[in-house]
Amino acid sequence: MPELTLVAGVARTGVIGDEGTIPWHYAEDETQYKERVAGHPVVVGRRTHEGMSRIRGTHPIVVTRNPDEYEETGVTYVSTVAAAIDAVAAHDDRGYVIGGQAIYSMFLPYADRAFVSELPEYRGGNRVFPYLGTDWTVTDRHAYDGFDVIEYVHDDSRSPPSGE
Repeated sequence: MPELTLVAGVARTGVIGDEGTIPWHYAEDETQYKERVAGHPVVVGRRTHEGMSRIRGTHPIVVTRNPDEYEETGVTYVSTVAAAIDAVAAHDDRGYVIGGQAIYSMFLPYADRAFVSELPEYRGGNRVFPYLGTDWTVTDRHAYDGFDVIEYVHDDSRSPPSGE
């Protein structure tokens, strides 16, 4: 099973988005995020994929209920966690889960690590990052100008999801 890493920018309120948008912009966070995922497959929900610019050097694996309805060059469409993990493994030994809310929740049990940008925002929104739980350990904290990126490692041994 490939290593799966969650990557998210999270406000102090737990919010990651509002009505299909990210309600803030931190250029330095965007830069470190793009550098982190470059060259690897990224797992993303369909709505998030449609609402964002393609990140150079990544292979999007888009999770959707109806993968046969979509076709886009250089993109893999899947409908299950197991199929997404298989698609990541077909491209690399590491993949990054980049949202949205439902996708983070679906992949949380299978994630090995997480990079969470803790942003000093108090804004509300309708999309939140899931609670990691008590079986995650902080292994690193990198301070940037105005925010921190926290690295977590999942202490629990997980097995891959079974079949389709």
